[in-house]
Amino acid sequence: MFAFVFTVLLLSFAIIMGNRFERIRQPAVVGNIIGGMLVGPVLILFLSLFLPYTQSVVSFLSVEYADKYMEVLIDFSVVILMFGAGLEVDLKALRHAGKRAILIALCGVVFPFFFGYLIGESFSLSLLASLYIGAALSITAVALSVTTLMQLGVLQKDYGIAIVGAAVVDDIIGTFILTILLGMERYGSIPPAGELIYTILIAFGFVFAGIYLGPFVARYVFQRVGRFTSEERLGISLIFIFVFAILADIAGLHAMIGAFIAGMTVREVLTRQEMDIISRWSFGFFGPLFFAWVGFSVTFSGEVISIFLPLMVLAAFAGKIIGGFVGAKLSGLNTKSSFIVGIGMNARAAVELVVAQVALEGNIITRDVFSAIVIMAIITALSTPIMLRYAVKKYG
Repeated sequence: MFAFVFTVLLLSFAIIMGNRFERIRQPAVVGNIIGGMLVGPVLILFLSLFLPYTQSVVSFLSVEYADKYMEVLIDFSVVILMFGAGLEVDLKALRHAGKRAILIALCGVVFPFFFGYLIGESFSLSLLASLYIGAALSITAVALSVTTLMQLGVLQKDYGIAIVGAAVVDDIIGTFILTILLGMERYGSIPPAGELIYTILIAFGFVFAGIYLGPFVARYVFQRVGRFTSEERLGISLIFIFVFAILADIAGLHAMIGAFIAGMTVREVLTRQEMDIISRWSFGFFGPLFFAWVGFSVTFSGEVISIFLPLMVLAAFAGKIIGGFVGAKLSGLNTKSSFIVGIGMNARAAVELVVAQVALEGNIITRDVFSAIVIMAIITALSTPIMLRYAVKKYG
């Protein structure tokens, strides 16, 4: 019963706050996170400071207590959310990603990853924790930038196409990074050379098998169920998610990697209506619930609001903007367009929060570090559309 109570609380606040943020033309996902913060750490702080005899309520709302009832549902939400994210990746565009998209994506990952790693090292965090911070800073949530470019009517300009193409490649690079880090978790440090090579080969093999062989399997299966009803075809899609998630787990990867690959493979065989239905569930229920849980899991300790947080925010902005700018310049774009690309690659508040959640669950990072990553994501998600509008009007 408590699982239902927590689900109602989290989902209600997530949807209400998401709607409020959309009304002021801000990302709904930020509203979802803040909704979770309101029903979690903010409410706990209020009850602890201003109301006596609320210890039992505070204990009930603690993330440690809630996790006992919500762990399975949150894991399920991560898998479905990553499946929905995979549906957004156009494999044809990925296979034909040109030099420009690859350069921008690579530079847009290398710079923030390096900056994030340096921050972890400077605060004497473990090697694996530092690498996870780098990974969290290096992944772009391009949907925010694409929406802004569409609103401005410049999505088809050279810098708009570059941002979209780089974001697709960015997702795959992020998948590789996460896969390798997950393989390193068993050792808590850099594994022996043989094990590291094996992990990298498994990562490449799984992702490329999904990209190149997965669609053939999907087409074969869905051709055999051509007479199935739409509801049954959706059931087959769910089976695909779970099979790929199980295969990923057997391969030593995370189930969400398999779900992401499953989304890419079935994209080409689902109808638009079926994709819309899945997207509604992914981003209408499981997404808000997961992001509310992310906000619920935040803590407002002294370490979070210390120098660590502004340094992380600075590294996030500098890494993506500089990396995107350098990649765009190397690919042949002019200085002004390259600057727009750098800003467009700066948005967060999506997959990197899943990465942070995985690291938190694996006790790789502390809740303080996790909270700083979440706040960083909120700041970049709120500021990037504003900065992008200004840059396009001034330089576009």
